[in-house]
Amino acid sequence: MKKLLLITFAVLFVSAAASAQTGKGHKYLGGAFTFSYDEDGTVQNYNFDTGVTQYFNKDIVSFNISPEFGFFLSDKWAIGIQPGYSRVSGTEVSNFYSSTDPTKNYSYTSKYHTDIIGLAINLRYYCMITEKFGIYPQMGISSSHIANNFTDGHFAAYAGPNVVFFPTPKVGLNMGFGNVSYQYNYLSHGSFLNASLNNNFNFGINYYFGGK
Repeated sequence: MKKLLLITFAVLFVSAAASAQTGKGHKYLGGAFTFSYDEDGTVQNYNFDTGVTQYFNKDIVSFNISPEFGFFLSDKWAIGIQPGYSRVSGTEVSNFYSSTDPTKNYSYTSKYHTDIIGLAINLRYYCMITEKFGIYPQMGISSSHIANNFTDGHFAAYAGPNVVFFPTPKVGLNMGFGNVSYQYNYLSHGSFLNASLNNNFNFGINYYFGGK
């Protein structure tokens, strides 16, 4: 029992004494990965004088991967480059039911997919409160486009607060909450502004390495 307590104490001591690998000359790897599948999807009914059309969008698969590589410009400032790729695919079904002539009923099924590519540049300012815990506001810009039509896409500028905890010197667990963002649509030329502190929670893991 005493040996177990000593080992536990030693591990805690080393963990507490270890400092996070932030500062000039250090680098980090991170990013995001999401996957979702919606079998039921959505159903909409459209009523016409001649009948009703039921529109189904089902078997929806959403996939996104956006790795990030960053490096510290100084002891507090870090810049990250984050390419991204995402795909949304599914099946569309349209069923028309005539109210006057059942022979005019028909069903149409098609599969679809949309590929999106993008690039983001993020800037972080690290403020370490202890050797293992800190905060960093992050701001950045990004541009995303439909892969086969670069005129269709968005430009975004954003900023938001994050907290980071280092269970080991090389691994940082971060959480973001809320943001201020601006989006511009290349196709419609419309824009959208959003500001919130009580949503948009996100979690991530970064691996830190290198040195001065």
